[in-house]
Amino acid sequence: MQSVKGVAPPLSSLYVKLRHKFGFLDWWPGDTKLEIVVGAILTQNTSWKNVEKAIANLKKERMLSMEKLAGSSIRNIEEAIKPSGFYRQKAKRLQNIIQHISSNYKSLDNFFDKNVEELRKELLSLNGIGNETADSIILYAAGKPTFVIDAYTKRIMNRAYGIDKDIKYEELKALFEA
Repeated sequence: MQSVKGVAPPLSSLYVKLRHKFGFLDWWPGDTKLEIVVGAILTQNTSWKNVEKAIANLKKERMLSMEKLAGSSIRNIEEAIKPSGFYRQKAKRLQNIIQHISSNYKSLDNFFDKNVEELRKELLSLNGIGNETADSIILYAAGKPTFVIDAYTKRIMNRAYGIDKDIKYEELKALFEA
């Protein structure tokens, strides 16, 4: 791991200052756990504004359920999520994760009963689910403690603490979780 000696205490104080200023921010928008999972996949390489349009389309078409997403044609999912960009890839990824959960666990709640490490390992084994998406699902949909590293986190750590902007996801995650 890259040398980060002396970073942990300033991170703790940064957290305290931000928490004091902004309070608790339960900011991931989503009415249900499923909507959060869908949003985590659709937000890959796009703006949240476009994800909102895609989720609105899924709701309008009454496709935002495990059963509908698992059983819909890829073409119908693609059409609904088109605003999110890369819609062909995302439609396959979305249906894949939903079918996986449906066939192996029957519900999101059963799937989310796993511990964080098992849940993360299984999510990462699914096509198109990377570190940030898996951690977002675990934190915001499953409600389990994990730290999500995104481009903004890397940028802040580079500018404020001199951490190499190319630090590996797992290394920066370990720093925050320590």
